[in-house]
Amino acid sequence: MMRKLPPWARELLDRHPEAAPPTPDDPMPAWLEGDLARVPLWARIRGTDEIRQQHPFLLIEDVRSQPDLMRHVLELRSELAALAQRLIEQGIRHLVFTGCGSAFHGAQFGQFLCRQWTGWTTESHESLEFTNHWAQGHEPTALVLQSATGSSVETLDAARHATDLGVLTVALTNTAGNALEELCDENVCFPTGQRCGPDVSVLTTRLMMLYLLALEVGTATGSLDSHAADELGDAIGHLPDIAAQFLQEEDLNISQIANALKDQRALMLVGGGPNWFSAREGALKVEEESSMLCKVYRPAEYTHNAIPLLSDEVATVVIAPPGKAYARLHDAVRTARAARSPSLALVVEGDDAIAPDATFVIAVPGPLGEMLMPPLAAIACQLLGYYLGAERGYNPDALRTDDLDHARAWLTAFPFGSH
Repeated sequence: MMRKLPPWARELLDRHPEAAPPTPDDPMPAWLEGDLARVPLWARIRGTDEIRQQHPFLLIEDVRSQPDLMRHVLELRSELAALAQRLIEQGIRHLVFTGCGSAFHGAQFGQFLCRQWTGWTTESHESLEFTNHWAQGHEPTALVLQSATGSSVETLDAARHATDLGVLTVALTNTAGNALEELCDENVCFPTGQRCGPDVSVLTTRLMMLYLLALEVGTATGSLDSHAADELGDAIGHLPDIAAQFLQEEDLNISQIANALKDQRALMLVGGGPNWFSAREGALKVEEESSMLCKVYRPAEYTHNAIPLLSDEVATVVIAPPGKAYARLHDAVRTARAARSPSLALVVEGDDAIAPDATFVIAVPGPLGEMLMPPLAAIACQLLGYYLGAERGYNPDALRTDDLDHARAWLTAFPFGSH
């Protein structure tokens, strides 16, 4: 089957009609190398015209746009309520979440969230793993596929595989007219106009979609009583304002922390429950934006596995809102301190236990529990990665594709037009 090329790839081929197209053996022919030397690959993918070489990069503007975009996602509540009702009417009782990269992290969060709020069973798989290894059960199932561009090759294959199995497919995307929505039975798209390479606003807007979808399913099925649903709806509605306040209050602090941590060899990010997602996504953002190596642990994994790695050049980052993981996250900070290793605590404002023991503190406005922390944790790690990248001499917009060897690596891993 001929794959539909995304607009950026079609545009490049149209501009070079006589040129030989890229192939697996020659993923970046000379004409393409010349083009990507002028405009980095990920700027092409995002459709970005402006290329910046110093702070402020585009990424910081995309990060700061998120509160307004999150507010606009709230306007999709009726559309997501209608989707929830159609899922219920079709007898769905099991949700499988999939995606790649940040979208897979969102899938892991969707699995956790919907298991808590909907009463349905859930699971998550990276897209290729879903296609290769998923075992279909007997419950009526829907596959929820997330993708910013709607063109990730593995996620498109997962949609086709699900269709072949007779599984209902739902796409949550951020690019209008994408290939994934053409393959899926249901589609909710919220274009963000994001310009930088790393997933930032495309991620937090899909988290908002997941909150609203889970809330509507839980309300309609009675898994959430009316009082709980009203409280959760109000809390979700306040997330954009909390994000805006956080960005205003913590930007300078995070830039100073990045300056202090810029020479670390690695960071170890720790989060539990719904914030296992936050730790995984946070590590990806730091790596993408600053090329600093990160490892990720759940709280008990950290204490069992990470102690031999602690040093004054390997810092621990805990994502520690109030919740069931809090006590063990406090142990992680105390453990790092005992080893004379720096620590950074992302906590809710007013924290008086973990914060005093941490070397550095980032505070999110409260009150905020662990289930609603992920969008704020994502924004905090986006900022941390941004300032680390700027301090370490990397362009955080480009995913290293401003270096032609890295662009060639991307095109080797993802053949032309498959991302």
